[in-house]
Amino acid sequence: MTDQFQPPQLPPDGGRTGPVWETSGPLATRFLETVRGVLLNPVEFYRTMRRRGGVGAPLTFGIAGTLVGGVIGALYQLMFMTMGGGFGDFSAARDTAFVGLLSSGCIVVILPLAGILWIVIAAGIYHLMLLLLGGARGTFETTLRVVAYTMGATSLLQILPMCGSLLAAVWSIVVNIIGLAQAHEVSTGKAAAAVLVPILACCVVIGLAW
Repeated sequence: MTDQFQPPQLPPDGGRTGPVWETSGPLATRFLETVRGVLLNPVEFYRTMRRRGGVGAPLTFGIAGTLVGGVIGALYQLMFMTMGGGFGDFSAARDTAFVGLLSSGCIVVILPLAGILWIVIAAGIYHLMLLLLGGARGTFETTLRVVAYTMGATSLLQILPMCGSLLAAVWSIVVNIIGLAQAHEVSTGKAAAAVLVPILACCVVIGLAW
């Protein structure tokens, strides 16, 4: 029974040389190349992602992407609120714009801290699920690196108006599943269960509370 929760440990990273974000070169180029890899070719990205090397670089990437996506999302929110207020008189439009600006500013301020907390909590839940499923072949750092890079890249999908937030949420689930499977070298089924079971559990709890 004990062995069930202690899967064979992975060998050293060996040929894993990525991601580009953790190499030298122009910051913007490394950022965009990493985003492209996560969003468009996640299998290859996480197959070559180093499983060790510290959490500073992936966390920085995750917060950077979250901040950019959050700022753009906040600007959309401000624009829509101002447009909605513009159908009334001038004072109503002005008040609506002020409230929107204040709320958008608050969102931007708390995003970095909220992003770090979300990455750590999500990684903790996914890693615990992998342990229970006998699929945690890597360390917690491995899981956190997957979640951080996924969040940093998919958050940028908020630049798409109207449907950006929904697309970011859905694609982050898909990419996290791919990332966990490739990084821990386990089946897609175990990776999917590690990601989807907590989400379904939350939905059930919210549904019962409602």
